[in-house]
Amino acid sequence: MFIEKENNSVLNNVSFTFGARIILLFLSLLIGVVIARTLGPSGKGLLAVIATIGTVVLQLGNLGIGTFNIYAISNKSVEKKGIIGNSFSMGLMIGMICFLIISIFAFAFPTIFRNIPRSYLLIYLLSLPFLFWTNFFSAILTGEQKFRKLNIFIIIGQAVNLVGVVLLLLVFKLNVFYILVWYALVNIINALLPMGFVFLTEGFHFHFNLKVFKKSLNYGLKICIAGIFAFLILRVDLYMVNFFKGMAEAGLYSLASTFGNIFFILPLSIIIVIFPKINTKGKSKKESIAKYSRISLLLVFFMAIGTLLFVKLIIGLLYGQEFLPSIQPIILLLPGLIAWSIASILGQYFCSIGYPLKITIGWFLVAALNIVLNFIYIPQYGMIAAALSSTVSYILALGFHYYFFNKETGLGFYDVFVPRKAEIMDIFNRIRGFLRKDIKNVV
Repeated sequence: MFIEKENNSVLNNVSFTFGARIILLFLSLLIGVVIARTLGPSGKGLLAVIATIGTVVLQLGNLGIGTFNIYAISNKSVEKKGIIGNSFSMGLMIGMICFLIISIFAFAFPTIFRNIPRSYLLIYLLSLPFLFWTNFFSAILTGEQKFRKLNIFIIIGQAVNLVGVVLLLLVFKLNVFYILVWYALVNIINALLPMGFVFLTEGFHFHFNLKVFKKSLNYGLKICIAGIFAFLILRVDLYMVNFFKGMAEAGLYSLASTFGNIFFILPLSIIIVIFPKINTKGKSKKESIAKYSRISLLLVFFMAIGTLLFVKLIIGLLYGQEFLPSIQPIILLLPGLIAWSIASILGQYFCSIGYPLKITIGWFLVAALNIVLNFIYIPQYGMIAAALSSTVSYILALGFHYYFFNKETGLGFYDVFVPRKAEIMDIFNRIRGFLRKDIKNVV
């Protein structure tokens, strides 16, 4: 009875988080449509590349502190005020250091940021401390399993972003520079919401705690390094398309990233909910991971079918005919996106056991292959090569995750990839329940 109640709690939290992420995706799509219709492929490409650089810096510099925050708070192994103080001080310190390093590179080696105006990049990156604070303080809320508040904060931030983009582009008819300034301001808003909540509920703690920092490095650094390699697989292709082919093609390829985000909504929703829970579990940990891997595979498979059927209609209606060339790379990415969704679920098992070095090495090898393939083939084949290279890399990432998961747990192909009849019926009943509620609300 307790296990059934706990499973329902997890599924309810996953459902709520997934619904919130759908709303977030809808808002993001509206922002993307407004930008695409007003600024065209080049403007959209410039915004996408600069935002990606900011995200890459976040991934390179976070030191695994966010993951450690979830881990330490969920199992109560570290005093909360030490985590809060370090999150504030390290976010400020790392953000300022990263901005200084990027500024030096922008002036000393401008070729690295080819096709990107230096002033545009640096203005956006002024908000780097707030990007780190968003990551660290959102992780605190995740560790406390305050999923509803966290999702509400995220939706508020994106809704504010949409209003600003509409006003700047459709009402005041301003250019891409002002959108970048607005994006930086939105980064500040996104940080202040979870920070403000944590400070108001837990007290204002700003002091740096060296002992907690050492613990966070001991746990989080391996995960951070692996995350860097994983993130390079996800995002280096857009940067290299811009580097070799220019902003217009990068703008087209950025739509492939947008559709990729659709597939990451479900596994991300599952990860956010189950990671704090599996840190406190013993024997059922591996079974929980396998179960949600099966469920995720089933759902993302149907999402892929829907994409194949409707992607041309959606892009044509929302973004216009000039973005139709992005359809081919989207289709080529689909097998890889399915693989990545499952790999990200299996990866949570290794996060919960201290992240073995072999997983980090696996990420390094896959990332190196991805970069080499992109470097060789993007100059000739452009975004088509980027999509194929990513798909190959995503499938290899799933391969090594499954191999090591099987070796560690003894759970095989059937356990990880084949949904059970009861799980299929449960998903069907939940979807039917949501639809009935919507129909009643309409009536």
